[in-house]
Amino acid sequence: MKKVFVILLMVALCASLFAGAGLKNAAAFVKANYDKSSKANPAPRTTADFEVYDNISIKGVNYSITWSTDTEYVTVEPKANHVVLINIDEAAPEEIVYNLIAVVTDPTDGASETIKMPKTLPQGSSDPSMEEIVFTAYKLGDGEAMAKEVRLAGIIKDIPTAYSAQYGNVTVNIQVMALADNIIQCYRLSGDGCESLKVGDMITVEGKIKNYKGTIEFDKPVLVGKGDIPDQKATVDAAFLLGDGEAMKGLQVIVGTIESIPSAYSAQYGNITVNIVPTGDTRIVQAYRLKGGEGLKVGDTITIVGNIKNYKGTIEFDKDCRYVGAEYYRSVKTLLKAYQLEDGKALEGARIVKGKIVAIPSAYSKDYGNITVNIQVGELDDLIIQCYRLTGGEDLKVGDEITVVGVIKNYKGTIEFDKGCTYTK
Repeated sequence: MKKVFVILLMVALCASLFAGAGLKNAAAFVKANYDKSSKANPAPRTTADFEVYDNISIKGVNYSITWSTDTEYVTVEPKANHVVLINIDEAAPEEIVYNLIAVVTDPTDGASETIKMPKTLPQGSSDPSMEEIVFTAYKLGDGEAMAKEVRLAGIIKDIPTAYSAQYGNVTVNIQVMALADNIIQCYRLSGDGCESLKVGDMITVEGKIKNYKGTIEFDKPVLVGKGDIPDQKATVDAAFLLGDGEAMKGLQVIVGTIESIPSAYSAQYGNITVNIVPTGDTRIVQAYRLKGGEGLKVGDTITIVGNIKNYKGTIEFDKDCRYVGAEYYRSVKTLLKAYQLEDGKALEGARIVKGKIVAIPSAYSKDYGNITVNIQVGELDDLIIQCYRLTGGEDLKVGDEITVVGVIKNYKGTIEFDKGCTYTK
């Protein structure tokens, strides 16, 4: 009897060890597949969302995997067919080292193994629009200042203090985009060209914004230059942080000057490959198989829209990227923001878009003094915006290019300027 008991005990022990071995094998498999850390790279960067699976089969046994992280900036979202999306926050406020946590469970006895895989979430590529910067500035309390320097372009509306040759500065008030009610003062603006500034000039200014006794102002900023010179550092920096094979999330837009043309325009395929230097930068981004472009040449400045990736060390817009004129850069940025709106939501404040009328859903009404038109920027037919009950417009027709100002919202899936929007032709 004692011998039988020992044999049974040994069988039970072996079964237990076998079950434990199965769980350990499953855990080892998960670690091998999802933990890319090494001595040289202890916490690999995660610059884009990625997918994992919620179960694994080892010798006919299905082990479940429960995923989590230890940071609010990386979340877990179950999808169909046992896929789990690891959703990273591309606008994280700072670089964060976090753990991707997998709990592997044995269905036979409920035993589990926990695997912690260290990874790094880069600081986000937050790229607020100029309107968003202005609205943030106007929410400052008296004496408060924005944490970082910002860049804004605007039209000089008046000059409270004329240029001083003694101090080399001038104070001007600028209107950013369509925000006539949110004037920004540039107090003691300095830099090359300040001595010749006049009302009506479009200028680009950089510095820290504060609320000084109710006046929202740049505090002794620098004149970047005349015209609209965008700050594209957030987008370009994020692009150049991509690892080989990684891509940025969603459509991106960059305005820049063509530096070279690696592949000439092909009439057969209707595309061209160009290298551009983003405005305000020195790095090169390639636009691979850019649609159209028969007339493009070195030195042209264009706005490119598409998906950005790292292909074997080359930072590039992927094939089928598109382009429009440099003057449409701000309009495209606004449309990309608008197309992220949820149903019923609106962008804060007045926005501005320049485009060509491609359709007139509702003809001009003399009774109401308005018209509804759809406008398109260049060939970007997937970013159509409707101008609902646009004020005036009796003389408008398909093909006209207009600049529209108003509140942009998502109305049951239609991206539109709300009624009461206005235009110039």
